[in-house]
Amino acid sequence: MIDPMTIVMLVAVVAVFYFLMIRPQQKRAKEQKEKMASLEEGSRVMTVHGIFGTIIHLGEKQAILEISPGVEMTILKQAISTQQVEEEFEYEDESGQSSADADISEPTDAELAELLSSEQGASAADDKEAAAERENEADEEAVAAEQAEDDEK
Repeated sequence: MIDPMTIVMLVAVVAVFYFLMIRPQQKRAKEQKEKMASLEEGSRVMTVHGIFGTIIHLGEKQAILEISPGVEMTILKQAISTQQVEEEFEYEDESGQSSADADISEPTDAELAELLSSEQGASAADDKEAAAERENEADEEAVAAEQAEDDEK
């Protein structure tokens, strides 16, 4: 006959296993389902790979994220993390100007002309070096051919 203490221990092990393993997993699955049900177009989300984006289109199994202006990515809805998306940080450059306030100006005509002239000067110098190198190679080939003729004689 089975000892009653053995039955009590078996029930206790099953109860501990349920409360430590199965129940927390069920809670996480329920939270994940609720999070997926609450998603809508325009929501800011993070994927499980750490990519932030805004939901553009939402289907049954897939979502299209815009990860930067004009860059879209199709992902499985399961790849959307349940973590809350924190607001993105703003950084300041060395001058103390915020990244959102940064002024990007068009180059002036003088700056463009200077840039073009420096590039043309560099390419002309490169062309001269290449021509000199080709001359040296041709001279070496001629010397090698003369030595080959002398060796045959």
